[in-house]
Amino acid sequence: MDRMARDPYRLIGRIQQVSHSLRKKSDRLLIDSAGVTTAQAGILAVVADDPGCSQRDVARRLRLGESAVVAAVGRLLSAGLVERRVSDQDPRAVALFLAARGVETVGRAQETYGVINGLVLEALGVEGRARFAELLDALDLAVGSFPLPAIDEDSAANTPDRG
Repeated sequence: MDRMARDPYRLIGRIQQVSHSLRKKSDRLLIDSAGVTTAQAGILAVVADDPGCSQRDVARRLRLGESAVVAAVGRLLSAGLVERRVSDQDPRAVALFLAARGVETVGRAQETYGVINGLVLEALGVEGRARFAELLDALDLAVGSFPLPAIDEDSAANTPDRG
């Protein structure tokens, strides 16, 4: 039995290390090819899939904090990749749409993700892919059911937004 499997603390750390490494390398590749980070590419992909969505919708779909999405959308607006318009459903709300440059950027990001996904799938091998997907689903379900401690407003104000 592998040392990692025997020590759950090392396993969790290893998951975090690999996740961080994949994110950093993906960021570099995406910045080079499309001029956006993985988080920004994710936001653009959601807006491309759901034109007119709200920032809250984006945050929910990507499991990010709303404040992180607001900041990232601000950068995407400044870069001319997204546009804000008044929502058709609620004139008090703002809807997000891709600008022409955003459509081009999403295309380049999708090509880059194709390369990244190909490398990951190659590393897993044919037999490992399905099993890895099953394990990710199980881990996602488990993490989603973690109990969270009650947070009072004072504590919440001093907790960094991890989105």
